[in-house]
This record gives sequence, structure tokens and C-alpha cells, in this order.
Amino acid sequence: MNSAESKTSSDFWWTVRKSISRRLPYRVKLRIMGGYHWFFLQIDRLVDLIQLTVNGLGQKPRVYFPYYLTKRHNAWRTYRTHGPLRYTAQPWAELCHWVNLVPDSPRQPCVVECEHILALARDITNWQRGLQSVDLINRLVAQEKCRFVFTYSAGLVEHSRRYLHPDLWFKLGHIYLCFPPQPLVPLPPGSPFTILMIASRYSDKGLPEALQAFRVMRQRHGGDVRMLLVTQAIPPTYSLPEGVSHYDTPRMSDSLKAHVFQAAHVLYVPCYSDTAVPLCEASAFGVPVLATRIHHGDEYVQDGVTGYLITPPVYSYSEQYGTRWKLWEDFLADLDEMRERGELQTVVDQSIDRLETMFNDRARLTEMGHAARALHTARFSPEARNRRLLQLYEAALKAETQFPE
Repeated sequence: MNSAESKTSSDFWWTVRKSISRRLPYRVKLRIMGGYHWFFLQIDRLVDLIQLTVNGLGQKPRVYFPYYLTKRHNAWRTYRTHGPLRYTAQPWAELCHWVNLVPDSPRQPCVVECEHILALARDITNWQRGLQSVDLINRLVAQEKCRFVFTYSAGLVEHSRRYLHPDLWFKLGHIYLCFPPQPLVPLPPGSPFTILMIASRYSDKGLPEALQAFRVMRQRHGGDVRMLLVTQAIPPTYSLPEGVSHYDTPRMSDSLKAHVFQAAHVLYVPCYSDTAVPLCEASAFGVPVLATRIHHGDEYVQDGVTGYLITPPVYSYSEQYGTRWKLWEDFLADLDEMRERGELQTVVDQSIDRLETMFNDRARLTEMGHAARALHTARFSPEARNRRLLQLYEAALKAETQFPE
């Protein structure tokens, strides 16, 4: 699939859906997308069929991909813009690439992509549902035509194995996310030290700790430090500190994304729950990252090389998932209680220490940016992702019995 073909399907319907969804709460949007995905799938099938008829069959598409999902999350958008091959919207293709689901009794061989194995219960935010569906998930993955399941890091594979029977581990592996390479735009000499923070939620993404650390940096260095904050999660009564430029948007446009990353010295992500897309994007722009060491370990951020990792006292995909917290709401409540008791102050203190190091050594920061670009080329570029995907597709079509390395 090339860039010209990427514009041919369901853009009109996506515009209609987007204009409606702006006026709906997040959970309502999820229910609508889940309940009416069949309708959106039919639209994609029709557009795909028209495209094949008008343009000629050419190279016959071999792999089905659910196009209607690509606009829902940045993790999947590159399947349209930088796909490894020409996909089809027809699920009777030679091989199906499903996202966050395994069909019961699939007609065609398939590979399955998911954030975590429990996402195959169809709602990754409903922890109880995932934990109660372990037997069902194992039965679905055990089907002969479910060839492989992949997630986005070795750390996620390790945590997912807790819920998968050891006899099925050979089907489970990881393929890193990708983001297109970006041009190098040097920061103007003498520009203020700019911290970029991107957060879809408030508490579990570490926004309170990020703003607290920024207040200290601003007190110490005044106008020589600023923050670019991209989020809709700030509580209405919260007063942002001076020096914060707030972008209140649910999803960044390509132009806004380029603007904030090209203006940033560091991406700051002190989160306690899963995040990977911004880390991948930062490497494409050559922006060093300061992040918490969660289940990904140093796969997305290499400590002391492409940025720094700090150690949080707690994070979601840990040994305490399903025991200490059986509900997403339990996890959020626990974070709030820990925050009240001062147990998350260590994240603030470590952040300030690392931000000071970055502020005082711009030459080292530049080296980290170059290292981030090198890591992107090797691990997070579309070429690297697509090479792994094609290997996986071929292994699935040949019914191989080991996830390809």
C-alpha cells in the first residue's frame, strides 16, 4: 500500500464520524465504535471493492486489515500511510490481521495484534472483564487458525504470559510500534529549555507530578524553562503554573505534532500506565525522553543514551495487576491515595534531578537526540516494523510453529 492508495478509503465517513464524536463522552464513543463497527466495516469493504474495480486488480491483496480502526489510535494509523503491503478490507483474504480480537472459529488463518493479551476480552480498560475472560482468551488463541498474537514490547509479552497457558507461548511475540522519520530542525540558539508533556489522562499519566516538577524548575530558572502541555485532562479548577503553553486538543494534527516536538528539548512522560506512542514519535524527531521505567524497561528509552528513566513506586502492568487492583478504578484510587500520602514524591524528585542534568548539559542533550534518531531507524521506523510484519505474515501462511525472531 502506498501513500496515494492511502487516501482512497472511507475518508468521507471518518469526517462524518469525527464531527459527531466531538460532541460525545469518551465511553459513549467507545460503545458506538464497538456496537457499529460492522457498519463501518461494510463501508470499507465497499470502498475497497470500488478501488479494485476502478484501478484493476493488479497485485492481489493477500492480507485483510480492519481499516475502520486506523483512525481510532495513532498506533494503527501507519497501516494506512506506511503499510508493508497493499491490504484489503475483505475478510476472505488469504490471511487476516485482526486487532484486539480473535474470531471464534475463524474461516481464514489470522494474526492478532493487541496491547495486552487481556485486551482480547474486547475492552482493555475493563480489567475485571479481562481477568474473568482468561479461559475464553486461551481457548480463542489455541485455535489452529489463530497463528500468532503480537503486542508492542518484550515487557508486554512477559506480562501477558501470566494469563496465557505455557503451551501457547510460542504464538506470542512483539513487534514495535512505528512512526515515520522526521526532518532535523535544530532549535534556535539561546531558546528556553522546553519540556514537552503529552497526556491523554490526568492521574495515571503522571500530570500532577509533571506539573509539580515543572514548578520547581521554573522557580529555579525563571523564563529559561518553559513547558508545552498537550492534554484535555486538566481539571476545570486547576491553575496551571506560569510558563506553561496549554494545547487543549483530543488528538494532535500532524502540523501541531511537528510544531511541539520540533520546539522541545525533552519529552517528559512520568506515567504509571501503558504508553508507547509518544516515545516512538519522540525518537523520530530526535527528542530525548525522560520517562518512568515501567513494563517496557529500556526498549523505548535507553537510559543514559536516548534519555533517562526514573523508577516509579508503582505501575499498572506489574505483579499487582489483578491482585492489588482488580479494576481500573482501583488503580486510579490507589494512585490518588499514594499521592495524598506523599509516596509519589520520589517521581518528582527524580524528575527534577534529571531535568537539571539536561538543562545544564545541552551538548549531552544533542548527543541523546542523535542516539534517539539512530534507535528510531533501527527499531521504530516503518521499514523496521514492516520487515517484521512481513516475516510474521509469511510464517503464519506457512503455519510455522514459532513466532519469528
